[in-house]
Amino acid sequence: MFSGLMCSDGDLFIGAQAKIPRRRAENLLQHEVGTHLLTYYYGLVEPFRLLHSGFVGYDSLQEGLAVLTEYLVGGLSRRRLRLLAALVVAADLMFQRATFVETFRTLDREYEFPQQTAYTITMRIYRGGGLAKDAVYLRGLVEVLAYLARGGELEPLLVGKIASDHIGLIRELLHRKVIHPPALMPRYLQLPGVSERLKKLADGMTVIELVKG
Repeated sequence: MFSGLMCSDGDLFIGAQAKIPRRRAENLLQHEVGTHLLTYYYGLVEPFRLLHSGFVGYDSLQEGLAVLTEYLVGGLSRRRLRLLAALVVAADLMFQRATFVETFRTLDREYEFPQQTAYTITMRIYRGGGLAKDAVYLRGLVEVLAYLARGGELEPLLVGKIASDHIGLIRELLHRKVIHPPALMPRYLQLPGVSERLKKLADGMTVIELVKG
């Protein structure tokens, strides 16, 4: 989760000191490249340039979709999901006016995270005076799961950086050929096991069920 990788304006940045476990490499590539960069460049070629810079509130759906790709390639672990939940807990504590130290101690003592992990999570939420953006990963994942369970398709989610409220609009614009379907679908859709996992999602799955078995 804290890998030293990030995307910004169509570029993928990898920290000079970043060390990525082999088992996490595919997950991170699909999260950052297969979602964030892909939707940036698809949005860039559409007539509405806002699709690449991001509609209002796009972060939640975008991060939820990125986490979902980790499940689709078979790499969403219980540890990863627990870290995402910890970001929500830390953000909630911050909004309740807990201090940095109080939040760190809660993660350390009540939720039994290693101190280094508890510190990193707390730092991410409290940086810059308080930034709760990282708490949207889990909320976005719930949104995407609900959308797919209702029979929604992935394609409209890939044409740019949109929020859940804009999916209906995007589908209408695609139908009217005002915007165009993605010219290329993500590479992860061709990997073994992805089709089967997508079918399970269409049947309805909870967040916890993603990491069972």
